[in-house]
Amino acid sequence: MALERRRSSAFFPTMPLLLLLMLSCSWWCGVVVVSARPSPSSSSSSSASVVSFIRSWCAGTEYPALCDATLAPYAATVGSSPARLSWAALTVTLGGARAATAAMKAMATAAAGHHLTPVGAEAARDCVSMLGDAEDLLEQAVDAMASLAQQKGNAAAGSSSSGSRDVRFQVDSVQTWASAALTNDDMCVEGFKGEDAGGGGVLEAVRGHVAGVAHLTANALGIVNAMAKQIS
Repeated sequence: MALERRRSSAFFPTMPLLLLLMLSCSWWCGVVVVSARPSPSSSSSSSASVVSFIRSWCAGTEYPALCDATLAPYAATVGSSPARLSWAALTVTLGGARAATAAMKAMATAAAGHHLTPVGAEAARDCVSMLGDAEDLLEQAVDAMASLAQQKGNAAAGSSSSGSRDVRFQVDSVQTWASAALTNDDMCVEGFKGEDAGGGGVLEAVRGHVAGVAHLTANALGIVNAMAKQIS
């Protein structure tokens, strides 16, 4: 897996890896913002075209404003490729998953400081495991989509029937992995809903760490699903 990730990075030399979790005052507060250094586009018109491309795809996601904000820094890398856009969305999500896992690990370690009951402490440990599994699933999805984006003509058009079948299989796999990752995010939050786990305050704290990455995952899955319709 490590070798595959290195190959993916070689294809996307501008891959941003630094993501910051910001808090909002709504019922969820985990939002990931990408710090990126994309290469400049060749002209203002081409840049506007790419921005329009990203916005048009984000419009079909569950959280379009979040989608626009997190994917805009990838414009120079994405171009007008659905496969590269899917890769970018999954990469952002993976960064968010890593941040959420780290936050939940800290919460589980300092259970007393977070006023967790024994049931809540166990739920926090289970959540860390679920988020770790989600990370693994997203890593597979990122690597698979990077491989697809390298193929001539990208994932939206295969050059042969066998090539199209391979693309279809890989996209199906990415959909499965991203969907499973989203399920893990939801299960993490579900584990804190009982009063024995600490009540509403603890639940809100968990949502603050996990809901943002769940939103990113839903957006990434929406983009991959839209791409899949183009090659069905």
